[in-house]
Amino acid sequence: MKPILKPCPHCHTVAVSVSAGEIRCDHCGAVFHFDCPLCKAPHHRLSVFPDGRQCGECRQVIPDRIIAQMINNALVVDEAVRCDYCSAPTLRRRHMTTGNRCFFFPACSGQAGLFSAPQESYVFLDFETTGLEIGRDCLLEVGAVKVDVDGTETFYQSMIRPIGSIPAKITTITGIRDDMVADAPPLKEVLQGLMAFIGSAQLVIHNADFDMPWLLVSLLRHGWECPDNGVICTLKWAKASGESHASLGALTKKYRITNANAHRALADATATRELFFIFDQLAKPARPHATAHHYLSQCQDMIRRYSGFVQA
Repeated sequence: MKPILKPCPHCHTVAVSVSAGEIRCDHCGAVFHFDCPLCKAPHHRLSVFPDGRQCGECRQVIPDRIIAQMINNALVVDEAVRCDYCSAPTLRRRHMTTGNRCFFFPACSGQAGLFSAPQESYVFLDFETTGLEIGRDCLLEVGAVKVDVDGTETFYQSMIRPIGSIPAKITTITGIRDDMVADAPPLKEVLQGLMAFIGSAQLVIHNADFDMPWLLVSLLRHGWECPDNGVICTLKWAKASGESHASLGALTKKYRITNANAHRALADATATRELFFIFDQLAKPARPHATAHHYLSQCQDMIRRYSGFVQA
């Protein structure tokens, strides 16, 4: 069963899932059918198949995870752009002409190489904060997108209760107001959920030199040890690739990555995910790779310097 993160068109409740090729709302019982996304054969030509449906026309198996992913991320099939390896149609966002990925990503041989051996999953991570100083400012929001080795995407997003009020400048940039975080969970609770979500995945961050210290300082202050996850910085990757303007805003504009909610954590994490796969497809230089321990000494110094500050 693959969850749909969009509300049911009938009851407007987020309780929809895909199972054995059937889209059903668990709240009101509404059932929705889909035609074959590859050859457009009508839904009655699709037969039940393990974890999906098989089309009676093109004989392709349509996994539940791909249907859920298409709905959750507003993806459409692009017949004009075919996979270089298996010739299948590709998927892209509705308002983008780049960032196409094979419909069967990452199962086809060419796309599978994105997940190095031993196969790994990726978590694209972003934070919003009340300022730039880890010693006196707070985390406001976290957003993360996880892409498992089979291409399944899951999401983690949470507001975080800060200390004090949000500076007006930050509200102007992010749109996050005091009332939006008044009942938000405390940082320690959010960290528990976030670290369980990340697991052993590789972290992919645009400007990891900013976000990783926030993560590690927060973890260390609340009694966690430094994790050993790998870290890939798409900002460093962009600079190594010769990009003249390497900010996330500039790159999303250049590569036509839709990011209507820029400076919100989940939106920026999603944009980083798109940028990562575009860079991989364009055969950019090798991904700049570090580990979380690379930032440990810096973070320990910050904790000593600001020993009296702890965001609960």
